[in-house]
Amino acid sequence: MKHSIFPKLFVLVLIPLIVLSCQTSETTINGDIPPADSPAIHDLFEQSDAFSQSMTGFALYDPEAEVMIYERDSDRYYVPASNTKILTLYASLKSLPETLPSLRYTVQNDTLYFQGTGDPGFLNPNFDFTETYNFLSERDEVLVFTDQNYTDEHFGSGWAWDWYPAAYAPEKSPLPIYGNMMRLQTEQVALVQLNEETPVKPGFFERYIERDEWNGEEIQLVKRSHRSNDMLYTPKADTARQERNVPFVYDSELLVEMLSDTLGRNVHYAESIDLEFDETFYGSPADSLYERFMVVSDNFIAEQLMLMISEQEFGEMNTSRAINHVLDEYFGDLPQRPNWRDGSGLTKYNLVTPHSLVILLEKLIDEFGEERTLGYFPVGGVSGTISGLYRAPEGEDPYVYAKTGTLSNTTALSGYIYTDSGRRLNFSFLNNNYVISNNRMRLEMQNVLEFIKENY
Repeated sequence: MKHSIFPKLFVLVLIPLIVLSCQTSETTINGDIPPADSPAIHDLFEQSDAFSQSMTGFALYDPEAEVMIYERDSDRYYVPASNTKILTLYASLKSLPETLPSLRYTVQNDTLYFQGTGDPGFLNPNFDFTETYNFLSERDEVLVFTDQNYTDEHFGSGWAWDWYPAAYAPEKSPLPIYGNMMRLQTEQVALVQLNEETPVKPGFFERYIERDEWNGEEIQLVKRSHRSNDMLYTPKADTARQERNVPFVYDSELLVEMLSDTLGRNVHYAESIDLEFDETFYGSPADSLYERFMVVSDNFIAEQLMLMISEQEFGEMNTSRAINHVLDEYFGDLPQRPNWRDGSGLTKYNLVTPHSLVILLEKLIDEFGEERTLGYFPVGGVSGTISGLYRAPEGEDPYVYAKTGTLSNTTALSGYIYTDSGRRLNFSFLNNNYVISNNRMRLEMQNVLEFIKENY
């Protein structure tokens, strides 16, 4: 018996159509049809050599109409890099007070027992916060510190091991101090050499510097040991930066020694104390921290904020516990539940969808207001990590407010775009698994956003 080939041909034709419909969609969230010119966005993607070499997800959402104007694989998961900080921002705004708790303490007889909350503002050189320092330095009691409420690792899940000396990956800790980094001061003379008067800040770390002679080989100016704070400093004739930021290795004994040196009085350590820490000292203004970690993409602050959320909710500092709490309490209405593993976005274990990000962006504005929310984001052509891109034409207001994200083979940008017609639209670009330069991807994203600005 002969069989017709029509069913087979029909299937062969239908399958590519189904696959194409999964890749790009002109169907909105509520079933409406997007504007007639939206296929032109599709053309920008299809004709781009850069996007053809990347796994790219994109979502363009109209919050006023509650419709998706255009989407491209927007329900698939991608590594978001520092777009993860958008999750951290929302979690922090929902969970933490406007002035952050810096210490939990109790007084017994002549002794003040205290523990940290993870507050990254304590003597952080990027801020002028002195409240916590003043509190500890002016107390009359004997000071005893414990870190028994810290139950986390000092590096995030999935962080690369060779980031240990990198300024973008300081260790997490229960009571951060100086941003958990030492800062080597150099002078540009015939050779780049340490400033002899103030070679390192804080001066406490001068004891760890070993000087060597440069023999002309291509070596690092400063090299920190993998497992200790010992640093080999080799002056060399080049145009090195005037300040080198180097994370230090945390341990409890080092911290109390640093506190004693900084406060000018003895601080003792107790591994475990069976007491209720029923008093709280509030020190750091939250908004200052939020603005910095978003605008300049400060990974250290982002990580510490997640520890603070855990401490606030459960009395212990553990990033995973904070993340699970936020996912269950606040993110149940997102279209796809994020696979969220750290606060900063340094790990490639994080996975999120563009669809969820544009909805989260709207949750921020709905709950905290447009003006306040925009103040946390880098501004195209003006500030932060997009000061050199997305510049508005002369005489026009900025049109892009967005968080960047960058890792190897990963570039992300999610935020708000203001169009020439007066609309505010939410967008999310997530680009993964390419081998071209990150800058090429940024330029392609700029082309798309410029088109949206002018045509929507």
